[in-house]
Amino acid sequence: MKHTSRALIIGGGIAGPAAALFLRRAGIESQIFEAYPEPSTIGGGFQIAPNGMRVMEALGLADRVRASGVLSSDFVFRNQHGKVIGRIDVSSAGQGVTIRRSEFHRILMDAVTRAGIPIHYGKRLSSIEQSGDAVTGQFEDGQVEKGDTLLAADGVHSRVRALLLTGNASARYTGFLGIGGFADPGLAALNGPKDTRQLNFTVGSRFQIGYALMSESPIQWGWWTHLPQGEELTRAELQAIADDTIRDRVLAAFGCWHAPIRSLVSNTKQIMRTAIYDVPSLPSWHVGRVMLLGDAAHAMSPAGGQGASLALEDAMVLGQSLGSGSRSVTETFAFVEAQLRARAERMVHQAAQNDLRQVKELGRFGQWMRDQAFSLIAPVIARELLRQYTALQHLASAA
Repeated sequence: MKHTSRALIIGGGIAGPAAALFLRRAGIESQIFEAYPEPSTIGGGFQIAPNGMRVMEALGLADRVRASGVLSSDFVFRNQHGKVIGRIDVSSAGQGVTIRRSEFHRILMDAVTRAGIPIHYGKRLSSIEQSGDAVTGQFEDGQVEKGDTLLAADGVHSRVRALLLTGNASARYTGFLGIGGFADPGLAALNGPKDTRQLNFTVGSRFQIGYALMSESPIQWGWWTHLPQGEELTRAELQAIADDTIRDRVLAAFGCWHAPIRSLVSNTKQIMRTAIYDVPSLPSWHVGRVMLLGDAAHAMSPAGGQGASLALEDAMVLGQSLGSGSRSVTETFAFVEAQLRARAERMVHQAAQNDLRQVKELGRFGQWMRDQAFSLIAPVIARELLRQYTALQHLASAA
């Protein structure tokens, strides 16, 4: 017996649409309410890691993702002079896919449309009320909707989290900017043929930059880096900075590094930039019949490489668990949190440490030692990545 038949989903990014699709499979109706006035076309590129791709397999969407992105499961690390200091092969856990976020989002939203799941744009939540077996959400435009549950997939600056957990309303500013972009289509950016099938990272005396092929038709490379920013700037303040100013800052840090880094940055017309926030730990991911998913519950720095994939896993585990009807709603939420929380919080911490580690200045001897020692460190990194990718494999395969 199912304990919910109608869910309100706040947020139309990744976790929200994925959750709606899993609920539909379980016979549970849902509606998605998105604050943006129209479907999102913003965002850079990312990798859907092997664990995230297993979720897309469960939804029947993996082939579309692979066709729209580039298979990539391995990592190569170079120093600033271009010398390969280490490779990590995690293909035993499955294939990841690098892809433009906007393209990945389109695949999810097409599936939502085909499933007949309503999505409403320009809907900003103003309040939540819970009474008995019902949850009521009121929106700033006056619309009121009622459901059996409310799932909050409204991102790092979650309005639902602010309403439920007032002491944890704000995400933590990490002191870094995420900067990146897409080089002009057709630009060649090869050190070797393998570069097109792996994530490429370069480290120097300080800082790190990465690049990967994001699309094969047309050929398009994406790149990314994190740079420290002491003063917390609003989104409007960041967007007001000229692209040339941001580009010059990136070139000042990396312009003398090995090819094709300078070419990628110089041939990128629109430089994306965002302040990086995370959500290290919350008292709980659920209150009554309301539960947080994805970045609303455990946002991490992109340095962790798992934000989108964890959001997909949240959606799958919650959708399957609610669909089984074997527990009450509150018991289901507690079960899902118990399955996911410790791992997610560990990965949030690791991502923050990845950012902090790269700001430490290394002298010539320190760089030489790092380069020599990387072959010893690489197996440790590989084991951790494999653990991340396979931790919930049994749940994905049961979808």
